[in-house]
Amino acid sequence: MPERGLHAELKEWLREPGDLVEGTVWGYRADIIRGDLLIEIQTGNFPQIRAKLAKLLKGYRVRLVHPVPERRWIIRDVDGKRRRRVSPRVGRVEEVFNELVYCPTLPLDPNFSLEVLMVHAEEAQAVRWRGKRRTRYTVTERHLVEVVGREVFEKPADYLRLLPEMNGAFTARQLSKSSKLRITLARRMVYCLAKMGLIEEVGSVARAKLYRVKA
Repeated sequence: MPERGLHAELKEWLREPGDLVEGTVWGYRADIIRGDLLIEIQTGNFPQIRAKLAKLLKGYRVRLVHPVPERRWIIRDVDGKRRRRVSPRVGRVEEVFNELVYCPTLPLDPNFSLEVLMVHAEEAQAVRWRGKRRTRYTVTERHLVEVVGREVFEKPADYLRLLPEMNGAFTARQLSKSSKLRITLARRMVYCLAKMGLIEEVGSVARAKLYRVKA
């Protein structure tokens, strides 16, 4: 059965002349082989691919490509009719830390690079359960509408461009306010940057850890 959905559509978007698609390397299937570069597309669940990357990085350059929906169109069947609406939520490149938090030292490998694709996508949803006051939905399929931006991180220092000017030491909550990020995401960002050795803990204030960019 041919591959469908967002993963397959991104693979087609990324493919260049001369690429080998769905090649096998050391018993693993690679999405795209471009010379000595292996390109792996992961729409989510980084822990699932962590072991595979660790082995391939021992002999190859590997680029992990992760899409972040900047805009999403939600498709649901309501009273027998197909409804399509745009989600009010706007995605940001920093959301990659929601996945990178599971393998924060991966960028330390010189053979590793990360590419974040900002996309517009359609998301089909079906009812998971229906309560008296609210209904929960589950995603059944995602499709690419268009790619609207891309950020490539070749080395750990590249991630610092996502950190705003903090004027000295800062807490995760101060980063959250400065960047207008949710506090959970800000904490994950701080955790990853610390694991990469880009920022360091320098104390605490009101029981919150203080960090600063390493010189």
